[in-house]
Amino acid sequence: MTKPFGYFGLSQDNPLIQDITETFGDGASAMSEDDCLWIISRIAHILWLESDYENPPTAEAEEIVDRLHELKRHEKIALLRALSQPN
Repeated sequence: MTKPFGYFGLSQDNPLIQDITETFGDGASAMSEDDCLWIISRIAHILWLESDYENPPTAEAEEIVDRLHELKRHEKIALLRALSQPN
């Protein structure tokens, strides 16, 4: 079961959030996993591009990316969830 968008501080007053809710339900519960992962990757890419370029990825982060093939699909999703938690 997904959490509603309001749980994450997102408001139905935002037209995009309202459109997503109308199409996929509150919390995007009806969105396919493939669409969800694609949107996550796009959001992450945009946020990374908007970040401070004076701090490129560390060697340790690059090693993790190089070794992602060692994880099964469900482990990659679990790692994504773990890394998405606020610091």
